[in-house]
Amino acid sequence: MANRKHVHKLKIQKMKSMTIKTSLVFASLTIILLNISKAQTIDWSMKGNPLNLQVNGVAFRADGQKVVSGTNCHPASIRMFDVASSNLNWDHNVGMTYMCIMGVTFSSNSNYIAAIEEFGNIFIFDNTGLTPVITDTINTGTSYGFSTTISPTNDKVAVGCSNGKLKIYNLPGGSLSNDINAHPSWVTTVCYSPDGTKIITGGNDDKVKIWSNSGSLLFTCSGHTGDITNVKVTPDNSFVISSSKDDKIKIWNIATGALVQTISGHTSDVNGIDISPDGSKIVSASSDKTCKIWNFSTGNLITTFAVADSGAVNSVAWSPNGDKIVTGNAVSDVVLWSIPLTLHVNDINVSHHTIIYPNPTKNQLSIQLPFEPQKGQLIIYNELGQLQKIYTDINNRNALFDIAFLSEGHYFGVFEDANNRITTKFLVTK
Repeated sequence: MANRKHVHKLKIQKMKSMTIKTSLVFASLTIILLNISKAQTIDWSMKGNPLNLQVNGVAFRADGQKVVSGTNCHPASIRMFDVASSNLNWDHNVGMTYMCIMGVTFSSNSNYIAAIEEFGNIFIFDNTGLTPVITDTINTGTSYGFSTTISPTNDKVAVGCSNGKLKIYNLPGGSLSNDINAHPSWVTTVCYSPDGTKIITGGNDDKVKIWSNSGSLLFTCSGHTGDITNVKVTPDNSFVISSSKDDKIKIWNIATGALVQTISGHTSDVNGIDISPDGSKIVSASSDKTCKIWNFSTGNLITTFAVADSGAVNSVAWSPNGDKIVTGNAVSDVVLWSIPLTLHVNDINVSHHTIIYPNPTKNQLSIQLPFEPQKGQLIIYNELGQLQKIYTDINNRNALFDIAFLSEGHYFGVFEDANNRITTKFLVTK
């Protein structure tokens, strides 16, 4: 009789075990693999130069309706495209006397276009008519020019040159306003803060410098280990973002010069960066042939996009309207991309290999992965595809997450590392 009870007890335990396993299997069958369409789409691709020479600079007009580009030589081209139609509105041949166009920019009131030529000449165009008309050619007196920017007040143009020079000229007319010894050798990039109170420079000395708009040095930011390729200031005037040939992006506090964050992920020179109008994202362009969008607050990668066989992506700009990005690459492509303002969920497929529990859940979520992750991240979206939370540095196949902050509803959890991408769906109840 005792043996029968023991056998009966074992059967019950086995049945319980089978029930638990069945529940877990059922849970795994309800996991869905989704295509979350955060992929960027190409609106159009146009050539920046009739000889397919590489694009070195791109910029949006303040209303987001036009794009200007500048290219290598001979001869270099400055072209303007209509964003909506891709029509070529203006095609300026720089001619054989001058060298490559290294950078282009619009003034904030769109009245001017400035372009910096390789041998240190600044071309100023009046952009108030049907097509731009050149009004000034400013010779900086330096061996090379690399970058140019127009002040938010539209009355100054600054240029980064060789010979360590940051030079500032008055608009209109082009008279010299300030001549600053900014770096030991090349001043490779320059920008104004949106409020016009600061000027930021970067050099081939691996340094970023923050200046008052009158030319007083405020801070020297050290940390990069390669030439600085681009600098930008966030829309709230609080942070400087820099890119470098060390493959890194860095964020600096503009008020102190302190390093806030280093962003890694590219495998070659980061040639250009820009910031979304709301300040929440960074876009980067690299010699590794890709562009990447990063979360500004966390530094986490959001998405990667590229044109096949493009070579290096040399320049990038984010539209003031927030929904477009333009890139310029080594094979002369000026490419306009549509950027979704929110992420969308579609194309549901069943996955049988991941376990999530409990589901429904209230405060915690456990995930059992079918592989050992390497520095993975879990990204939580709501049903509208809006980002809720990013968990980083996941290195264990069994992971527990605190989701007490989520309100009731259905959510998608996207787990990804360098080699894998799995999406789960779960329900939160309160």
